[in-house]
Amino acid sequence: MARKNANGEGSRARQRADGRGEARYWKDGKRRSVYGSTRKEATDKLAKAMASKDGPPVFVPSNITIAEFFAQYEDAAKHSMKRRSVETVRDIARLHILPAFGTIKLKDLSRERVQRLYSDKLDAGLSAARVRRIHGALSSAINMAVRWGLLERNVCKEVSPPRVPQPEIRPLSKEEAKRFIDTAEGDRYEALFVLGLTCGARWGELTGLFWSDLELDRGVMRIQRSLINGYGGHTFDTPKTRGSRRSVGLSKLAVEALKRHRKRQLDEGLSVEGDALVFTNSIGKTIHASNFIRRDFKPLLKKAGLPNTNWQAATRHTCTCILLLEGVNPKSVAMQMGWSSVAFMLENYARFLPGWGDNGVMDVALGGLPRLRQESF
Repeated sequence: MARKNANGEGSRARQRADGRGEARYWKDGKRRSVYGSTRKEATDKLAKAMASKDGPPVFVPSNITIAEFFAQYEDAAKHSMKRRSVETVRDIARLHILPAFGTIKLKDLSRERVQRLYSDKLDAGLSAARVRRIHGALSSAINMAVRWGLLERNVCKEVSPPRVPQPEIRPLSKEEAKRFIDTAEGDRYEALFVLGLTCGARWGELTGLFWSDLELDRGVMRIQRSLINGYGGHTFDTPKTRGSRRSVGLSKLAVEALKRHRKRQLDEGLSVEGDALVFTNSIGKTIHASNFIRRDFKPLLKKAGLPNTNWQAATRHTCTCILLLEGVNPKSVAMQMGWSSVAFMLENYARFLPGWGDNGVMDVALGGLPRLRQESF
């Protein structure tokens, strides 16, 4: 039988489910843990921590390589991150982080190396936004390494990622939005076009709708899930944020378009009840975003004589701007869009609202109009 450590020696190192070694000891009446990539490494860390238990614990960096760490990190991320986020981190690591740092020991990752990686990627032609995403993925992973006790600090917090200019987003005007809806009339995806523009739901929320989520008699749509397309096919996930699970009132335009869509689905022999998808392709399968954009959305813009904008701008951004310009309470607009912060919405959309200003209040308050009339003579 293996010998148990005596009192005051700490616990014998064990292997955790994630593959790391862990040893525990008591200090100041509290149980503490040290971690290593193996049980031996955890035992060595425990010995150093116990030797200095009258003072602050001695940090012993791990000898694990960055490639080995990312394998552990991805395994843990499967259970704490959304599928799309895990796939994004995996792609960024495979394409950018591991080719540069994979063989380097985690403890040897430095601010200089990370900053050089960002500069090299920019010089190779990557956009500032793409490099910023690399920074975000790497920094999140290193934060986890610090939490696991593999590193003492996150060097990514010491570097300067590139500044990303605010993208130019061009929503449709009210006249263009009417033309968009008029042109969509009779199209197989008319209801998807109308619903996207009039309610502003995200693409995954729209394509993840079940018929049971709609109450057309009451004019209500419940957003409860999002369709995620990725490696290995599609899955359903919770909406993007906590405030994204919501009920949205449907416009008359949307209700009528959905009724016509339901009849079309029935004529095609597709189910229109229960957990059947509201929007499918012609054979009843989920809609692939890139195919839809290329075959249906872009041709519709061209047919309507509209700017070559993207789906998000033509639907979600346009809906938000029209609602705000028509005087709908900003809090109500934020709730409809699934945002928890009104400030976030106004920060991003105020520049699209030329009518927002003092509406001549200052001229009236300060008597500017009479003075201007006098000076004009």
